[in-house]
Formats: sequence, C-alpha cells, structure tokens
Amino acid sequence: MEIKLKYPPSVERRNLVRSGASVVISLPQKWLKENDLSAGSSVIVIANGDLQILKASQDNIDKLNEKILHLRDQLNRLNYGQAGSPAISLNNSRTIDG
Repeated sequence: MEIKLKYPPSVERRNLVRSGASVVISLPQKWLKENDLSAGSSVIVIANGDLQILKASQDNIDKLNEKILHLRDQLNRLNYGQAGSPAISLNNSRTIDG
C-alpha cells in the first residue's frame, strides 16, 4: 500500500480538553491554513479505530458517499440469499449530506 502525502507530515502531541459535556482537541494552525479552514468551518470526522479529519468539501463528501455506497453494496452481495438476519451488517451506513 502506497501512502501519498499532500504535504510533509506534521506530527504533534495534543491534549484532550473538557468543554462542557464534550472533550475537544485543537487542530494545528498549519493544517487549518493548508486546508483553508478556520473557526466555524465544517469538517468530517471518520472514527474507525483511527481518527481522520477532512475538510467538508463537496468533493470529499462525494468521495465518502461513493465509498459508503460501495461498501453497502458489497455487504448486500455477501448477505444475498442467506436466511434470517444478515451475517454481516454495516452500522451507521448513512451517506453524508453536502
């Protein structure tokens, strides 16, 4: 698997901070500038073991929705024709609104 880097990676240690009932993390200023983001901007958070944060651009939303629909289709094919409950299910397989 080849990893393509858009920019040289920035590796920083960040602390989680309690804010009311939530826990928040600050994002590196350099990353915010590189992605044209500021306070109030929308991002997409993907949590599946690791955490990935993407700018909520229409292009990113379209790509993610395509992946979600493809995965849903693959799971439906695996479960096709099985009696009872599906052997595999996709939790929270909603697409993302733009």
